[in-house]
Amino acid sequence: MPVEMKAMIADTLNELLKQKSLDKITVKELVDACHISRQTFYYHFRDIMEVVEWYQHKVLEQSIQTSLAAPNGRDAIVGLVRESFQHKKLIQQLMSSQRREEIERLLVKTVRTYLEEMLRQKAPNLSLSPADTETILCFYSSGIVGMMLSYLQQKNPNIDAIGEQMYKLLSGHLSFQLTPMP
Repeated sequence: MPVEMKAMIADTLNELLKQKSLDKITVKELVDACHISRQTFYYHFRDIMEVVEWYQHKVLEQSIQTSLAAPNGRDAIVGLVRESFQHKKLIQQLMSSQRREEIERLLVKTVRTYLEEMLRQKAPNLSLSPADTETILCFYSSGIVGMMLSYLQQKNPNIDAIGEQMYKLLSGHLSFQLTPMP
């Protein structure tokens, strides 16, 4: 029951976000739309941002399962990009709120968790030092979020081409080397 209630609250918040910005949605409005008491809301969540975080976690779990089922890394990344574009309106609405920095940190954290799980599942024998792993995860999670936020602003982006470019970047097929300075 608690997970179903959490899902119902999150789904209702997503519907409200189609009509107005996150900044304009109050807990009172959300509980009224859900037809629940404030007490029920606070039993499940501390605040509206925790609802957003819970929803992102659920989407992350689905993304990881979908990616693990993909036949290869390319299809997994292209699928992740497609899924991100399915949530385009929601992401744009969240990013236009006064909590943009908090939302962006949450997106980076979500992508990082995704990448960690993909490394664990798809490259278990990869031997990197903890410092190198941290650097890679930090760089790629921040970069992917930055790229996706940029592409989400475009009117008619080629989603498959974006996924292909991200795959090439993540797989090392798209890179450049700096020459050492004398």
